[in-house]
Amino acid sequence: MRLYAMLPNQSEQPVSIPCEGETLIGIVNKPVKACRTGVVIIVAGGPQYRVGAHRQFVTLARLLAGRGIASIRFDHRGTGDSTGELRGFIDMNADIQSAIDTLFDRVPEIEKVVLWGECESATASAFFSYLDTRVQGIFMVNPWIRTDVGLAKTIIKHYYWQRIMQKSFWKKVMSGKFSATDSLKSIVKMMQSIFTRPENVSHSEMSDNFFELPLPERLAKSCEKFQGQIFILTSGFDFIAREFKDYLKSSEIWQKIIASGQVTLKDIPDADHTFSRLEWRKELLDQTVDWIMRLDSKRNNQSM
Repeated sequence: MRLYAMLPNQSEQPVSIPCEGETLIGIVNKPVKACRTGVVIIVAGGPQYRVGAHRQFVTLARLLAGRGIASIRFDHRGTGDSTGELRGFIDMNADIQSAIDTLFDRVPEIEKVVLWGECESATASAFFSYLDTRVQGIFMVNPWIRTDVGLAKTIIKHYYWQRIMQKSFWKKVMSGKFSATDSLKSIVKMMQSIFTRPENVSHSEMSDNFFELPLPERLAKSCEKFQGQIFILTSGFDFIAREFKDYLKSSEIWQKIIASGQVTLKDIPDADHTFSRLEWRKELLDQTVDWIMRLDSKRNNQSM
């Protein structure tokens, strides 16, 4: 079943996007009458392209256009139909910049944009956000801050401690299928990674060059420097989201940003990483559209 189909009051236009000598391929979804706020949908790393997992980006773009919000979704360099070498989310600024330029060119009614990203592309959107004054908001879904230390902490906290409370675990122990030696080795290895690798960096150690910072701190500092609004949506049943949420609680920078009222936090408790069920995707999409419409309405009121 298709969640949202393209309506007669909107169009889908393929576009070629120049980017530092390469060509990115994208799709602009344009309503007949566009709002002042547009959306740039950024593809995550890995085997994805502009359609998105479960055709999620297609659905999102069409839903946005149905509410008067133009958008562009595109393959960054090295993915899908775009040319160039894959640079990954760490170095996607030029790709995002080019996509914004193209959206403004194709939809001249737009004055500001929201960057929308999931996992690695959520983090990439934050890295770029403060570099372009046209960006008024970032919608981040399960931001990626994966480190060996963070992963070890997450697995120990959210897997091992919960696992020993499960009846199925003790059945496995009693049946002789459980290897205590292998499990102990795994736990010891994770504990070693926690105590031998520094994860937190003090404010005095943070340089202005965010590229030199560990991934969690670089994301936090990027969001701190960004002056717009941030929406963070997480999946309750996802280790990537849990790693981020645990760091969120322990980070002074994030607590400062949250206290400022700049961030909206939302969690879908039973959802997996890609929102594979229809009801999870619907909530994700509804949260996205409602938040962007509020941003656009607020901007219209301020300009009066």
